Amino acid sequence: MTLPYSPYQNGKQERFWATLEGRLMEMLAGVKELTLEFLNEATQAWVEMEYNRAVHRELGCSPVERFAKTRDVLRPSPSSEALRDAFRLQARRRQRQSDGTISLEGVRFEIPARYRHFRDVSVRYARWDLRRVDLVDPRQGTILAPLYPLDRQANADGQRLLFPLDTAGVPAGDGQDDAPPPGDQQQPAAELPPLLKRILAEYSATGMPPAYLPKNPPVDPPVDPPANPTANPTADQGDAS
Repeated sequence: MTLPYSPYQNGKQERFWATLEGRLMEMLAGVKELTLEFLNEATQAWVEMEYNRAVHRELGCSPVERFAKTRDVLRPSPSSEALRDAFRLQARRRQRQSDGTISLEGVRFEIPARYRHFRDVSVRYARWDLRRVDLVDPRQGTILAPLYPLDRQANADGQRLLFPLDTAGVPAGDGQDDAPPPGDQQQPAAELPPLLKRILAEYSATGMPPAYLPKNPPVDPPVDPPANPTANPTADQGDAS
């Protein structure tokens, strides 16, 4: 910072403007239609082709030659993704245990199921861009998982996740060969496990009544009375005569 109207405090910058006004502006003085696009193009060409290639009195060489001979101290420019991550803030939110969500700027985000046991979570996001929100470790700053907005319509669907049948290695049939052989249609009942057999035998040995009584016990069918063997056969014969 320099004081106003104090050019002696900023000699290098003032010297550049003096050269700019004495060289470039003088060459552009006769141009009638001077547009901003042409001015930018002319300034860039003048700096690269004349100003940086002129021999500097203090250096004894041109700025381009001095720059090429010195040690390389340049650093690679960060990517756009890295710059966006650098300007994000880190906040702490309380996870709602009923549905595993948090609120950020009025928008609810889902926490992955493997982090549902966290009571408080730390997230990193930008207020002006909620398209990328990350769950981070508050101690080391490591990104644990990306967070996505709550999909209410998908969460309201009560259908369970369906998995396709694994038919690998099973030959495809036309429907006729898929039916079981006639001899295999009726399989004998499987034998009871030994433990269940023992339990039933011990219960039967106690002589206790069954666990339940039928509501409507079966009614015995009526029995026809036997024929009377003492009947008088002569009476029938006399009636017949």
